[in-house]
Amino acid sequence: MGILLRDVRLPERGAASFWIRIRADRIDAVSSEPLAPDLGDEMVDAGGKLAIPGFVNAHTHLPMVLLRGLADDVPLEEWLERHVWPMERKLSPEDVYWCTLLALAEAVRGGTVAVADMYFHTDRVAQAVEESGVRGVLSYGMIARSMSEGGEKELRTTERIAAAWQGAAGGRIGVAVSPHSTYTCGEDVWRAAKEFAQERGLRIHTHVSESRREVATVRAQTGGSPPEYLERLGVFEVPVLAAHCVHVTESDLDLLARGGVVVAHCPKSNAKLGSGLAPVAAMRARGIRVALGTDGAASNNRLDMIEELRAAWLLARGPSEDPLALSAKDAVSMATEEGRVALGLPPARLRPGDAADVVLLSLDGAHTTPAREGISTIAFASQSSDVTDVLVAGRWLMREGRLLTIDEERVQSEVGRLLRRHMN
Repeated sequence: MGILLRDVRLPERGAASFWIRIRADRIDAVSSEPLAPDLGDEMVDAGGKLAIPGFVNAHTHLPMVLLRGLADDVPLEEWLERHVWPMERKLSPEDVYWCTLLALAEAVRGGTVAVADMYFHTDRVAQAVEESGVRGVLSYGMIARSMSEGGEKELRTTERIAAAWQGAAGGRIGVAVSPHSTYTCGEDVWRAAKEFAQERGLRIHTHVSESRREVATVRAQTGGSPPEYLERLGVFEVPVLAAHCVHVTESDLDLLARGGVVVAHCPKSNAKLGSGLAPVAAMRARGIRVALGTDGAASNNRLDMIEELRAAWLLARGPSEDPLALSAKDAVSMATEEGRVALGLPPARLRPGDAADVVLLSLDGAHTTPAREGISTIAFASQSSDVTDVLVAGRWLMREGRLLTIDEERVQSEVGRLLRRHMN
């Protein structure tokens, strides 16, 4: 049995109508001519909806939805040290599971098909991701001054998670190695993490140069910027997904480019916390791949990738006074294709042989009329509520606005219950 979508529009193909046939977890055919259904195929009349490959959230902390609205108007370091970390220490594995499901319900509703998540109680995050049907590259955020001061335990946790979840859920789940940052992990922890990632063929997912204070701290401790320090430790010898990269110098950018580092740009989180704006245009000019992430809901406060890509081009164009600083095509690519590269996912460009990760967006709203061109409509006009249907690996996760893999009402009830418990 397969799925046959009729009357869909494709990005950059104007108002023309297409047919898409899905077999198992792959796209079998795309045609402007009618495709004959096979016995047992599910026929779906898309009614002129726009089909896209789905969004990839390249940096997030899903369970932090519980902290949404907590200390919204404070700087990054105060926000972390006085509000976030004390609250997180109270979270149980069960709390993390329900909060992850709530985050995934929000994400799927907005057309997200894959996430790169860094948190703790990672087994419960992975359980929720497996049940939801999305793709995920998941990691345990390691924090340790040295191998003798917690580092051995942190690395063992990462090793166990990799053994349990790498390639799980039919290949939908992967694992990354995540020393939290250069200021929360010591040198020997970084070296051990890099060696483990290299041995297992895993990528590293970490925070880099998010704030001026972070850069100053690392420079005082190591004599170099965070990218310089990581390059010196040989970390760029393995694939690296570096979140933020806000305060980076020209020489830092050269190192990131030579190291093949993929940057996860989080414009809303960086702007909200007053951390600054990453030099995305300069990164892309050097050939650095830039994907998009929301960060956690506590610092965003949404997991809305359409809103994120819109923030990316707004914050690139406004300060630079350059309307060409980031095009609609660039922004949408960062939220889709570049994210898949960042996570090491199979291509999904709506072509035969690609992964059947397909999202349908309604173009019937007043705000999307007229929808002359799909890419521009997504970047400049669409909103997450336009997403009506989501397929990942050929499986429906949302159909006509109804979530099929997450009991949204129960999840909201459970999160409300645990929030009341933590507030008492």
